[in-house]
Amino acid sequence: MQVLVATKATQGARRSDFAHCINGELVWVLDACAASRRNPDGRCPCGRSFRGLSSDEETTTALVKNFAELTRNEYAKALHVSHDDSCAVCRVRPFSQVVDELIRLAGLWPVGTVVERRGYTLHERFQLWPAAG
Repeated sequence: MQVLVATKATQGARRSDFAHCINGELVWVLDACAASRRNPDGRCPCGRSFRGLSSDEETTTALVKNFAELTRNEYAKALHVSHDDSCAVCRVRPFSQVVDELIRLAGLWPVGTVVERRGYTLHERFQLWPAAG
């Protein structure tokens, strides 16, 4: 299964970049506040960042990685354990929908692609290596 993991690759391409996550840890996407949706590079970073499952820190870049041995259920458990039940996104949408959306997003690009977030949109930044056939 393809997933998004924290990466320091391409950090500094934007002046608003930062990488506080553990390199290689699984990441997920928090809901962006209104101010960050209007200006992802503003004071609030929630519209440009990914949140690390292990560190609970943020980064502005994520890498598409393949974890062939990871099942959807294991991924869902890791996501659920990593954040508390106060998550506004998870109260509005069923948790399974959040999991499916993250899997879908990671599947949009080949393995090795670095992506950035701009509000509710992910964009390719750089492909580190070609995907294996």
